[in-house]
Order: sequence, then structure tokens, then C-alpha cells
Amino acid sequence: MACVAHASLVAPGPCGLRLGRCLRSAPARPQLRPRVQTPASSSSLPSSAPGLTPGTSGNGITSGGAPPPEPTPVRITHDVNVSAVLSPQAVYHKCADLGAYKAALPWWKIVLAGAMAGMYVSLGGMLLLTVGPNCVAMAGDNPGLARYITGAIGFPYALLTILTCGAELFTGNTAVVTAAVYEGKADLRSLAKSWICSYAGNILGAAAGVGLAVASGLLPQLTRGATALAIYKTGAPVGVTLARAIGANWLVCIAVWQCTAAQTYGGKFIACLGPISAFVTIGLEHCIANMFFVPLGILAGADVNMRDFVLRNLIPVTLGNIFAGVVCVATLYSLLYGALGDRIMGKKPATA
Repeated sequence: MACVAHASLVAPGPCGLRLGRCLRSAPARPQLRPRVQTPASSSSLPSSAPGLTPGTSGNGITSGGAPPPEPTPVRITHDVNVSAVLSPQAVYHKCADLGAYKAALPWWKIVLAGAMAGMYVSLGGMLLLTVGPNCVAMAGDNPGLARYITGAIGFPYALLTILTCGAELFTGNTAVVTAAVYEGKADLRSLAKSWICSYAGNILGAAAGVGLAVASGLLPQLTRGATALAIYKTGAPVGVTLARAIGANWLVCIAVWQCTAAQTYGGKFIACLGPISAFVTIGLEHCIANMFFVPLGILAGADVNMRDFVLRNLIPVTLGNIFAGVVCVATLYSLLYGALGDRIMGKKPATA
């Protein structure tokens, strides 16, 4: 036996023996050699081994020495998009497909998703009111920049969330569901269902957003902007408000179109940022946003009542938003790239 005791390890052990003797009596550890295991048959390979098939080794050669079988070729049976932005014609038809999907949803799902959209708009509105209207010094020195900051911070994120996470925004549906009707992918009854249920859901979500703003104690930081917006939005003549509403939803629907065209998340954000910040900076009217701003301003102390809000703002803004989505976006692009243009040119519309 080999002696493995060391001179420094001679202290008495717990059993009264000297540790040196205990170590001296231990046999020497045999030297281990690595074991090389070769598969005896294809059954010795685990079936889940990645990259290996029964009867092959790691270098791709079968146990009998024959090369592996040729891989099965991949057959591509449809177009593969390799562009970051779709063509205008492709965007229109993709929006029509999106509208057909929305029109086919059950009513309760549209209401639920509409409530989510109303809440996302409210959360974006809280951010807008927290930042822009409180930049008082900037507004005095550079009012244009202050207005743009108000437009760029808040609502673009709300629309991006709606379009990427999934929700039903009434103003966007006025364009995409109408496009689906033009292309024969939805009917007027499903269009009415989509519009009514998404509008009702947006009202519920905006009301919940107002309640959340008050219950969370955020009203003091939102008061300056909320009261000013409530007075501004109910003080204009009805015709002016209607025209502002057309411009607002024209830009919102263009943002929906551009976001559909973009195939990356960064591209979708840029697609939302430009048009949405533009309509807020300019001072245009969006009915779902107003469902949050004006009631919140009334609760914050603005000299406005709900009757003025509904008659002087909400109704004309809703009508203007519908006109923009239906005529300015869905109809014009169907004339350019869809069934309406095909009918004028005498072409037979493609079947849905």
C-alpha cells in the first residue's frame, strides 16, 4: 500500500488514533481512464438527440459507413415578404382583411376590446396632460415646441398599444371595416355591429379612465390641461368642430394604414408618432380622446356641462370622424387600389 500521510497531518483523530496512521492505511486511488463509448447499434442513440438520426454519428456518417440521405427540399407555396414596408396596394388589401376580421368578431368581444382601447387612450391622455400643459416656461419662450411636445408624448403610445396589443378603436374601424365592405369581405350589418359595439366599449373605457385618474389622486397634476381642453373643445362653433374632426381622424386612419404597412415594431412606432402628434399639436378633434378629456375637465372644475359636451362636441366630432374614415381613407383607397376603382375601370372585382 502506498503511504499518503503527510508530516503535518499527525494530529490525534476523534477515535484516539493518529491521523497519520489512518491515512497510511488507506489504499492508493487507482488512476481512472476516460471511457470512450461507441454506439453498438442505431437503437443506442436517444430518439430526441438533436441533429442525429438513428444509425448516424455526430459527423453525419451512418454506422455502416454510408452517407446520410439527402435532405427534403423546402417548397415555398406563397409569397414571402422581405420588405420592411408593404406597397400601398398591399396595405389597402391588408387593411380590408383586418376589417373583415374585426367585423366577424362577436359583439361582446368588440365591446370588451373597445373598453380596453378607451382605457389605453385615457392612459395616454394622462401622460399628455402631465407633461405638455405643465411646461409653462417653455410655452412662454417657444409655444410651437411646447405644443409639439404635448402632441408627441401620450397619444402615439396609446395608438401603438391599441394596434400591436389588440383593441377596438371606433375611429380606426370606420376605415378598415368600410374597406372590408367595399371588397365584399363584410356586409353592412357587421359594419354596424362593429361601429356600435366599439363606440360603446370606448365610452366604457374612457369612463373607467376618468375614474382611475380621480381615484388615484392624479387630478391636481392633470387639472391645468384638462380644464383648458374642456373649455377649448366645447367653445368652438359646430361647423369648425366638424371640420377639425375630419382632419383628426384622417390623420388617425393614416397612422393605422402606415402601422399596417410597417413590418417592424420600430417602424410601427414611427408610423404612429407622425400623424398622431400632428393632429394633437394642430388642435384637431378626436371623439374617443374627448370622451376622456372633457369629462375629466368638468370634474376638475371647468365651466362646462355634459349637455354642452354632447351637443357641441361629441356628436359633431363623431360625425366628422366617420366622414374621414369612410370617405377620406377607405373610399379613396378603394378607388385607387380596390373594388370601387375596378368598377369604374370596368374590371371584374376579384372574389373575396
